[in-house]
Amino acid sequence: MATNRLHNLDLSTLRSFVTIAESGSMTRAAGRLFMTQSAISMQIKRLEQSLGLTVFDRSAQGMTTTTEGEQLLHFASQMLAINDEAMGRLTSPDYEGQIRLGVPCDIIYPHIPWVLKDFSRDYPRVQIKLSSGSTLSLKKQFRQGLLDVVLTTERVASQGGRIIATQSLVWTGAEDGVAWKQRPLPLGISKNCAFRDSATKALDDGNFEWVDVVATADDIAALAMVSADLCISAELESVKNPSRVTIEHGGQLPELPEFSIMLYSINAHDNNLAELLVEYLLHSSS
Repeated sequence: MATNRLHNLDLSTLRSFVTIAESGSMTRAAGRLFMTQSAISMQIKRLEQSLGLTVFDRSAQGMTTTTEGEQLLHFASQMLAINDEAMGRLTSPDYEGQIRLGVPCDIIYPHIPWVLKDFSRDYPRVQIKLSSGSTLSLKKQFRQGLLDVVLTTERVASQGGRIIATQSLVWTGAEDGVAWKQRPLPLGISKNCAFRDSATKALDDGNFEWVDVVATADDIAALAMVSADLCISAELESVKNPSRVTIEHGGQLPELPEFSIMLYSINAHDNNLAELLVEYLLHSSS
């Protein structure tokens, strides 16, 4: 009696598939996996050929899974999770300890969750304690020895830090919002936000009338007001949030300056785990 030959799914290919599905881009996936785009493209081609299925729809907006790809994604995610847990418990280096990481809330997304996920997968015995706050408060905690690694947003680079990215500020508001058309302009930037002075200066220099509608140092409260179309804010162009979008104002609002994302870390002799995390952070920004 004839029997069907069993075929095995390659875990490396499945990892590439899942990463593309999550990031929506073969280029971004290749960067996260430390691979060339041609190599990851060949993996997906072989995967589709072996299955006899198309797992991705490709368009100018990016790559999305097909119906068959969604089914594969369900299984692939489970297979990788089991593999990573097994490898982590059986073969992980004897790294144990805690890293205290500080990141302003406005730059946590989209990269920080990916960094923490990848780092935790590779070093499951290391605990990361994440703190969020303003750039000023995080730098103060770093100087006091309360944090090991800190990311900040700064107009002018400070001594002791390294620039890992430079981005423009953009005006943001609710999707299909009209708050940006109001005069005086309702502004919703928390008191401690690093972007506040630059935004208000741009408005003043352009002779724009504006009114402060946020009387809090809480960034989350301020952004909730923006999402409700009660005001506008200023954010880095890379920040993605489904409730806020870049305002296409056609020159009706002033241009905003660039800001640098800075990284500060303690000496490797004090905490070698911190240097391991720094490498992941640097790679995510490249």
